[in-house]
Amino acid sequence: MLLNHRVTVIGVGRLGLCLSLCLERAGFEVMGVDILPDYARQLNEKTFRSAEPRVTEFLRNSLHFTATTSLKEGLNFASLCFIVLPAHPQGDSGSYDPSHLLKLLSEIDALQVTNKHFVICTPVSPNTFATFSLPSCQNVTINYNPLFVAKGNLIEKILSPDVIVIGEESAKAGETIERLYRRVCGNVEIVRMSPKSAEITMLAINSFISMKIVFANLIGEAADETAGADKEAILRAIGKDQRVGSKYLKAGYGYGGPSIPRDTRVLNHYISSLGLDAGLLQAVDRTNDSHAEWIASQLSKQELEEYIFEDVSYKSNCPYPETKESPKLAVASKLATRGKKVVILDTEGVIVKVQQEYPDLFSYSYKEEEP
Repeated sequence: MLLNHRVTVIGVGRLGLCLSLCLERAGFEVMGVDILPDYARQLNEKTFRSAEPRVTEFLRNSLHFTATTSLKEGLNFASLCFIVLPAHPQGDSGSYDPSHLLKLLSEIDALQVTNKHFVICTPVSPNTFATFSLPSCQNVTINYNPLFVAKGNLIEKILSPDVIVIGEESAKAGETIERLYRRVCGNVEIVRMSPKSAEITMLAINSFISMKIVFANLIGEAADETAGADKEAILRAIGKDQRVGSKYLKAGYGYGGPSIPRDTRVLNHYISSLGLDAGLLQAVDRTNDSHAEWIASQLSKQELEEYIFEDVSYKSNCPYPETKESPKLAVASKLATRGKKVVILDTEGVIVKVQQEYPDLFSYSYKEEEP
C-alpha cells in the first residue's frame, strides 16, 4: 500500500480539522468525517469560523478538502485514515476511556474494509492498542500517532512539531505515515516504535514537562525566600545547560489545562498498577498544588481590599474560554477561601465557565472581547 494523494480524517473537531487543513495545504486531497450534518455543511460551504489561529484562513483557501457524515464514504475515499476523536477520562481511575474508539472500530469492522492503514491520534492509556482489532477487515493496520499540541497553536504545532511519534503496527505502515509527515513538516524529528512504546512515550513527554514546570516553580520559591537571590537569573543559568534546556523552565503559576495534568496522572496510575514506585509523579502533582497555596499565601500578605485576576484561561491569551485546571483560578480560589475578595476580570465566555466551576466564590467584571 503506497502513499497516494488522498487521506481521510475521521473526526474533524478542533484538532481533526486542523490536521485535515494542514494535510490539504501540503497537497493532499482530504475528506473529513464527522457526525454533525450542519457542521459538515459549514465546512463544505467554507462558512465555518474558528477562534483557533489560521483555521478560518486555511479553510477559506482550501481547494481539496471536503466533509461528509458518511463513514463508508470516508473509508472508500483513501487507504490512509487518521482517527482523531476526543479523549475522555475514565472516572477517577486515572486512565483514558477507550469505549468511543472501540465503538468506531466496530463500525469500521462491520464495513469489512480492505487495504487500509488506520492512524489513531486520540490519547490512550498504555496497553489500549492490545484491545484494538478489525477481524472482518483484510490487509489493515492500526497505528498510533499521538499529537503533541495545545489549543491556541494547533496548526503551528502540527506544521512545526518538536517530534513526531509513530507507533507502527508494521514497517510498511510506519514508512507510509513517515512519508506523509515529511511532506507536511519537512525535515522534522520522527521516531518510529511499537504502539505500546508510543502509548508510554506520549504520557512520558507530557509528564516530564509537568516535572520541569514544578521544578522551576520550586526553585523560584526558594529564591524568593532567600534574600539577595534572583529566581530569573538562576533559572536562566540552569536552562543554559544543554542537559536541561530552557523550555518550560520559568517561575510562574503551575501547570494546568486539559492535557498535562491528566497525562501525568494517567502515567502515575499505570506505573502504580505495575507495582512500581510512582512517588515521583505523585510528588509532582502534590507540589503543583502546594505552589498555588504558596502564591496565595504570598498575595495574602499584601492585605489588598480586592485581588483582581485577569485572563484566567488555563494558558495566557488562549482564544477559547477554557478554564479546566487553570493555575490562576487555583490561586484565586485559595485566596477566596481565605476570606479575601477576589474579582475575576475576563470575557463573558470565560466568566460563564468560571461560574460553572466556582459558583458564588468570586466577584466578576467583564472586559470587552476582541473582534
